Amino acid sequence: MKAFVALTTVAVLGTALEPADLPPFAFENYDGRPITSATLEGKTTIVVPTYAKCVFACPMVTFLLTELDRKIGSSDTVRYLHISIQPGEDTAEEILSHFDDHEIDRADRRWLFANGPADQIEQFLDDTGIEITRTPVEGGDVIEHTIRVWVVGPDGRTRAEFDTYFWNDEEMHDALQPTRTPAG
Repeated sequence: MKAFVALTTVAVLGTALEPADLPPFAFENYDGRPITSATLEGKTTIVVPTYAKCVFACPMVTFLLTELDRKIGSSDTVRYLHISIQPGEDTAEEILSHFDDHEIDRADRRWLFANGPADQIEQFLDDTGIEITRTPVEGGDVIEHTIRVWVVGPDGRTRAEFDTYFWNDEEMHDALQPTRTPAG
């Protein structure tokens, strides 16, 4: 079995980008539930491309999201969608282990992790400008990918887009407000 070492280039001094609506998609959650563009409607959703086996940046963003969730009081109006950059490798077991590592309750249906179908995820990542580099090294691959965090409003429109996992707290807070006017 080939081992993977997943790294992500982290932009410490990232900026909020001009938000662009996400393209339509149809994925599967790690537990087989469908996740579509329509799934995002009705609640604010924070969307991030990640990888369950990653050893650096992806666990960091999950930590930051769990901290954000604690700050906002585990709001029932906010959910979190991880989109696997390695859907073939991110098995349900790996994803649940990732959630367990971050003390995310497995029964909390606000936490989603799309790991298939691989071709649809790859198309979505390509359409949103997420670049993935895999560099073979002894014992596996080093995987690097573009950092992106989208905040999608209850209407399915993108409210904010960040090119860093170190988002500006004020901008994130503003994007999470229920009365926020959508981008566009």
